[in-house]
Amino acid sequence: MQIDFLNILLMASISLWIFSLGYLFAGLVAISIFKNKNTFSDDKKFQPPISILKPIYGLDPEMYINLKSFCLQNYPKYQIIFGLQDVNDEALPIVKKIIKELNDVDISFIINTERHGTNHKVSNLINMCPSIKYEFMLIADSDMQVNENYLSQVIKPFNDPNTGAITCLYFGSATKKITSMLNTMFINNWFLPSVLISKMIKPIEYCLGATMIVRRSILHKIGGFEALSNHLADDYMLGKLISNIGYKIHLSNCIVKNVVEESSFKNLILHELRWARTLRRVEPYGYALTFLTDSLILSIFAGTSLYVIGNSFVLFLFPIFITLIIRVYMYSKTNEVTDSGRVGKIWLIPLRDTLTFFIRILSYAGNSVEWRKNKFAVDHLGLMHDEKIISSEKNRENKTTDTISPQDT
Repeated sequence: MQIDFLNILLMASISLWIFSLGYLFAGLVAISIFKNKNTFSDDKKFQPPISILKPIYGLDPEMYINLKSFCLQNYPKYQIIFGLQDVNDEALPIVKKIIKELNDVDISFIINTERHGTNHKVSNLINMCPSIKYEFMLIADSDMQVNENYLSQVIKPFNDPNTGAITCLYFGSATKKITSMLNTMFINNWFLPSVLISKMIKPIEYCLGATMIVRRSILHKIGGFEALSNHLADDYMLGKLISNIGYKIHLSNCIVKNVVEESSFKNLILHELRWARTLRRVEPYGYALTFLTDSLILSIFAGTSLYVIGNSFVLFLFPIFITLIIRVYMYSKTNEVTDSGRVGKIWLIPLRDTLTFFIRILSYAGNSVEWRKNKFAVDHLGLMHDEKIISSEKNRENKTTDTISPQDT
């Protein structure tokens, strides 16, 4: 009985490794398809006015460049609204500087400390709503950076009346720190291929925070931003709710830049743990299968099994060597798509894959997440509950609402 059980265990480990190789090959195919389709037409007939909403909560790396890139669009008519929740927010001077420099662009900012549920970002969006001028709304995280043709490139799929939302992939661009490189490798070499594989299997039914474009009329149908106010994965839920009422979610060929700076291994782990627990809550069954993406770890298990069977160190190294070759090739192909010079290093691949594996295990050990020094518990529905909220004393005592236009600065 022991021998039969051992044989089953050995065959299972080898089979799982082979499945994981299938994931890597699928990723290479998906990346190749995306790269070949990553072209844009010069058709400028469909360019409706757009309201760009930029919720801000504290500083991000290269924030001045990030925010300003959205204000310098080669596009006929758009407005930018920066939303803040704290009069002492360190990003406020940057926002004011941009408005002063670009006084011929329709830019404004609001400061409103009122909270609508536990999700700070969504509260920010709700507070910005009275300042929105146009039917088409674009929401993008504050750590994203775009080129001047971004709006023209992403808006075109709304020519199709069945399109309910448009979203974009993003790639990581790291500072010189190893922790930043590791997070960039996670984004570029794991997250990006996973989304593209998902798109190959079935239509996308969610949005990504890098870019979310939606009509106000469709947002109203799902209950407005208020419907997202307690969800941890607000971007995911926005796409899901729109998809549930019969509209398509379009994944744009445009890919935007995410400037990554992780100051320590602790911050890196907390960041990726929040992402892992978010995915576990919104897609529990799909997330459970993501262990098949841990190809290098599974190759070590498979190598151990082959060593037990054949008593040969060469057999132990064989699956590890094969896996590393394919992982390095995927690393190079994703870097071609992102076209970024600030990515990770090949020699970090083993550390990156090991870290991913242990974070996946750790994600099942609790339900707490940390976002911008605020701690939340997340229930089985993906809803957030306050554990510890960081804000200024002034804002806890008084609700503040300010709306500032370029003429006021």
